[in-house]
Amino acid sequence: MVGPPKTLYDLRKVEAALRVTCRACGGVKLVDREALIADRRFSRRSLEWPAVLSDLPCPICSSADVKVAGVPFAEDAKELREYRARALLMNLALTVLNDAARRATEDDVHTAAVRLALRALRPFLADRDLLMKFWEESGAPKGRAYNHAHLVHRWIVSALVSRGHPVWAEFR
Repeated sequence: MVGPPKTLYDLRKVEAALRVTCRACGGVKLVDREALIADRRFSRRSLEWPAVLSDLPCPICSSADVKVAGVPFAEDAKELREYRARALLMNLALTVLNDAARRATEDDVHTAAVRLALRALRPFLADRDLLMKFWEESGAPKGRAYNHAHLVHRWIVSALVSRGHPVWAEFR
């Protein structure tokens, strides 16, 4: 890649992450390129580099007064590995809950896997009310044509998205 990137996809060629430096709060944060691409594609925002420079907010204080720069060969940064591990844990837990919500009308889904998934999601949510509601709804009497576990799963996903967590598009 010669010169500045034209799109976010160009940053893949040099395995770059994005460094966002806020002029308002002084915070510096390394942003995962792939998570940013997925988020912008999902919300149908442009992946062109000038558009990213103009509308990427500060991840700490949400200020629009930021400086964005590509950091080549930053894929192995400890901060990004931890971010991806947390995102993977959260999304795998959502996968387990989604599967449980599908089976809740016929089977008993109060299993160790569902309990573990609920506990894994606890640090990502402000309170545990939604997780307790999922447990209650998934354990409702069987044989009904409906259950509200799907609805509670959607509420959990909405809460995670509103808190800024990288939820896979299949759950949104």
